Amino acid sequence: MKKAYCWLLVVFLINGAVFALDKDVQSMTLEEVIEQALKNNLDLQIEMANPQIFRALWRKSTAIFDPGLSLDFSTGENNSPSSSALTGADIETTKNSAFTLGVAQRLPFGGSLDVTLRSNRFETNSRYSSYNPRYNSILTFNLTQPLLKNFGSGSTQRSIRIARNNRDKSIFALRQAVINLIYQTEEAYWNLVYSHQNLEVKQKSLQLAKDLLRQNETQVKVGVSAPMDILTAQAEVAARESETLQAQSQIQTYEENLRRILNVSEMPATIIPQDKPLFVPITADFNEYLLEALEKRPDIEQVRLDLKNKNIDVHYYRNQLLPDLQLNATYYTSGLSGDQLIWDGNPLLPDSKIIDTIKGGFDDSLSEAFKNTYRNFSIGLQLSIPVLNTSARADMAQAKLNLKQSLLQLKKIESTIYSEVKQIVMDLETNLKIVEANRISRELAEQKLSAEQKKLAVGLSTNYLVLQYQRDFSNAQIAELKSLIDYNLALSRVNKVLGSTLEKHHIEFSDFLVK
Repeated sequence: MKKAYCWLLVVFLINGAVFALDKDVQSMTLEEVIEQALKNNLDLQIEMANPQIFRALWRKSTAIFDPGLSLDFSTGENNSPSSSALTGADIETTKNSAFTLGVAQRLPFGGSLDVTLRSNRFETNSRYSSYNPRYNSILTFNLTQPLLKNFGSGSTQRSIRIARNNRDKSIFALRQAVINLIYQTEEAYWNLVYSHQNLEVKQKSLQLAKDLLRQNETQVKVGVSAPMDILTAQAEVAARESETLQAQSQIQTYEENLRRILNVSEMPATIIPQDKPLFVPITADFNEYLLEALEKRPDIEQVRLDLKNKNIDVHYYRNQLLPDLQLNATYYTSGLSGDQLIWDGNPLLPDSKIIDTIKGGFDDSLSEAFKNTYRNFSIGLQLSIPVLNTSARADMAQAKLNLKQSLLQLKKIESTIYSEVKQIVMDLETNLKIVEANRISRELAEQKLSAEQKKLAVGLSTNYLVLQYQRDFSNAQIAELKSLIDYNLALSRVNKVLGSTLEKHHIEFSDFLVK
């Protein structure tokens, strides 16, 4: 019974140890790591806010075409001593109330249109007023239109177009940030792959050295080899143990770098990369790559949008050099109503009396104004010519220089893309040859080691040569592994340089744009 209990306890402890080990170790593919990085990376999250900010600024810039509504109401009473016999009262009392409704609208070609409806009520104690109370209504249309300076959509929509281009620039900047993050993740992942496989090679090399040490110890015991062979093998084992420790430290460094990119606080103690570097030879076409890069690269799209902004500024400031010629046109209609007083004679005579009143109100005056019965208009031109126009000329000169800078920046980025595409084509071709050369070198080193070990077994070789061939084989393995990693990173750089990273990983960029 005790024996069975002990076995159960052992099984429980082993399972617990395995479970704890599983919690500290996580195997991840490259796509899983990229998905984690795109989800959690703080730099990317900061960049994702920029399109929202510039979208808000663009919407703000369109507010210049929002109509404006104004309301105004006032009322008051005025009492003053009579200064004329025509007043008809010792103390003249007037009451006045006014209401104004206005709508202002900016026009697409630089002008503005104001529509105002003003109505007022006037009441007095003067006996000589024909209407008491009196209602006046005036409907006014006022048009102001620049004909030279500030004329056209280039002036009114300048800020809107620039804001829209800046919004699009922020979107391309976000796309570039996503591409850069994916490449950083790929680079960190493949470096981690290399560090793990490098450790495996170092451990195998260490095991070969230990096997040779045991063989030498056996041969010294039987008197076949000299004690010096043991010292040589021990020194080599110590050296390879040091290399193994360095390889383990390298794994920790690359793991920490990957954690920083992923920005995940609760990560396993050990990340095991699941994917292995593949060797899929591809044929690089320089002209095809160059056209694709010039079409897809987000950075060149940002420069092109900046060039559009500079062109907008040049057209705007060229317009600002013109004289300021304004067309001012006003059209208005009026209406009059109120309580019309009917006298039995001449109202100027003191004995005359009011015998009847014809009622009228506010709505009557409005109706008369809208019937367009009394038409009034005025048209005028106002010309203003600056004598020196120094400020406008300086703005124009600066706009031209900014445009020239943008053109040079476009040429620079095109030259950079040309150079980068040329470089990745050379890198692919070179890495293809290096991978093949290192594969052959590794195979030959393995064959040489195997042959030398067989010679040592029959006493036709020395420990020194076997150890040397072991090290050559280990170095050849590491070189082949490094060339495979470099080739896969070169493929990642191809996608980055061409701007096709998202398509290669089947990532929808629209998912990063907050609606």
